[in-house]
Amino acid sequence: MKRSTQLKRTHALCAARRLRSGERGQSLVEFVLALPILFVVVFGIIEFASAWRTYQVVTNVAREGARLAVIPSTTADATVHAKIDSLLVQSGLGLANRTTTLTCDGNPGLCSGPGATGRPDEVQVDYSHTFVVLGPVLDLMCAGCGASYGTVVLRGRTVMRNE
Repeated sequence: MKRSTQLKRTHALCAARRLRSGERGQSLVEFVLALPILFVVVFGIIEFASAWRTYQVVTNVAREGARLAVIPSTTADATVHAKIDSLLVQSGLGLANRTTTLTCDGNPGLCSGPGATGRPDEVQVDYSHTFVVLGPVLDLMCAGCGASYGTVVLRGRTVMRNE
């Protein structure tokens, strides 16, 4: 009787090992299914952090441009445009993706000269930010999903009154 109990245990252990050895591929399949989702989350965090940094730079550049625009000694639009361009380049952003608009009371150009005191100058900087990784990663998961995540326009707008 002892011998038959031992044989039953041995057969049960062998059956359990066979069952477990068939599950070895399950963890690999689960990993392969979860990996694309993990990639989207990680690259999404990186891409949105980059976009947020660019947005902060654009907002700061618009603010600095408006500060320069309202100073009484600034009489030329080109001076403000040059300052904005230099700040964008110092921040590592290209000039090809930006659009700068200067307006005074809704009209193009700066408020300058006699009677400009108290009138608002508005500086608006639009910058096209392209998502480099997120769009292609989403396209790998499903065709056409990443097309809407290509480029977004980030806008910095500041209005200040002339001194």
